[in-house]
Amino acid sequence: MRPLLTFTCLLMCVSLLTGASTQRPKLMSMSYTPSGIASEAARARGISEARITADLEHLVPYTQGIRTYSLDFGLDRVPAIAAKLGLKVSLGIWLGKDLAKNDADIEAALPIIAANRAAIDRIYVGNEAVVRGDLTAAQVAAYVAKVRSKLGATHPPLGTAEPWHIWLAHPDLAPAVDFIGAHIFSYWDGVPVEAGADNLDVRFDAIHKAYPAKPIIIAETGWPVSGVKNQAAMPSREAQAKFLRAFLRDAARRGYIYNIVEAYDQPWKVRVDGGSMWGMLNDNGTPRFDFFAP
Repeated sequence: MRPLLTFTCLLMCVSLLTGASTQRPKLMSMSYTPSGIASEAARARGISEARITADLEHLVPYTQGIRTYSLDFGLDRVPAIAAKLGLKVSLGIWLGKDLAKNDADIEAALPIIAANRAAIDRIYVGNEAVVRGDLTAAQVAAYVAKVRSKLGATHPPLGTAEPWHIWLAHPDLAPAVDFIGAHIFSYWDGVPVEAGADNLDVRFDAIHKAYPAKPIIIAETGWPVSGVKNQAAMPSREAQAKFLRAFLRDAARRGYIYNIVEAYDQPWKVRVDGGSMWGMLNDNGTPRFDFFAP
């Protein structure tokens, strides 16, 4: 007697018979810092091309693109590797207090952008440089203008990324960018996860009201699986799944362009409360949950 078909097999058979696609849906974008980095010292030693390639190959089933933050530690090779795999890259140029280093990184980015133009969908000139106090909004705007002038007439959209409240507090920054990269974290707002997606909508709408003509990218959002309780926001795997699934439903309904923090956990960030355990995939690369489940 033949064994009964499993429920999974039945679903596959139905899909084949009806012509329905069994392709897994993908996230738009995930923040990428290489996996397997246990300490800042390990990161400083550099990331091998083999590690980056293995990471990105592993991410292909889960995301359409990635966001990077700097060109240091071997990450300058990410766009070329991603291009071969069909992944889009939102390229990050790091800005900090060292003005000479900022200029050097901009110069280093130019040939990378030219060589991988088809794979780079946007460029972030700086990440939270204003909220950290490293640079003023006027300085960041000047760096965006500098990159724009060096790239010439045709280039990917240029912007920078800051928490939502920084954009509202610094209206002088918005005219400099092609898009607003907004970090919106209901966890850091201290909101319970059940209200997390609604809170994000409110923050997004406030930025849109202030700058109705500017495209807004949700450059970072997510929820940690461990760390400290932040007012009514509790970190956990269950909360991460609940927030992400609610957010993705909202994103589809409202037409958000977004990037999720983040692909892999980053244990080297242990000095930041909740900073090391935001990964959609755990240490061995397994997704913590089905991103698109009800």
